[in-house]
Amino acid sequence: MPVSDSIQQAPAQNAVEKNGNAEVSSSAALQQEYLREILAGKRKTSLEIIMDAYRSGYPIPGIYMDIFQVSLYEIGTLWETNQITVADEHMGTAITQYVISNLYQHLEIANEQRGKLVMTGVLGEMHQLGANMVADVLEADGWDAMFLGTNVPTEGAIRSIRQHGADLFGISSTMLFNIPMVVQLVEEVKKEFGDSVRILLGGAAFRSLHELPGELEGCIVALNLGEALDRTRRDMSNPAE
Repeated sequence: MPVSDSIQQAPAQNAVEKNGNAEVSSSAALQQEYLREILAGKRKTSLEIIMDAYRSGYPIPGIYMDIFQVSLYEIGTLWETNQITVADEHMGTAITQYVISNLYQHLEIANEQRGKLVMTGVLGEMHQLGANMVADVLEADGWDAMFLGTNVPTEGAIRSIRQHGADLFGISSTMLFNIPMVVQLVEEVKKEFGDSVRILLGGAAFRSLHELPGELEGCIVALNLGEALDRTRRDMSNPAE
């Protein structure tokens, strides 16, 4: 099946289902246009779509949640159902990383300072885009964010937490088989910093879990960018004070 046909048949995961207004419908159309271009390998056109949206007043955190996140979820669904290849999936992810790297320089930071964040992917985790997006969205919300990339050794993560004076440590895991490494990292961070550093967990692995391991109780779990914003605002009350 051609990639373009797969995209047309993929379910749109957006807020149209919630209120159906014209603004959100326009967002859904923009997201589908972006998805078609990244799966066609059009880096320049994909970037132009996003920059045009930004220049037209679309807030960058909204672009991350409504366009990038939804498109990446749909790419995952298309791959899981054999409608696109692994190469297609990797290309779409790589182009989105490229677009984000260009868009990031325009990120506006909230006036309210919420605290200091260190964000990483657990050791053995090869996917970094999700963690990158969380770091950027929380940075826009007022967090002094340090993104370490992914596949970071435990000792390096702990050193970065200490050097940055982090109030919040974010861990991303895409694959379920990396959950034991998440547990190990959480235990080491708790042993080193106690309750002075809260831990944020996210990634596709946590969306697949039926039950959170007991060792991870007390961590903040966010299954998407919106939840990362909401739950850090709710559970982290002025950590910078």
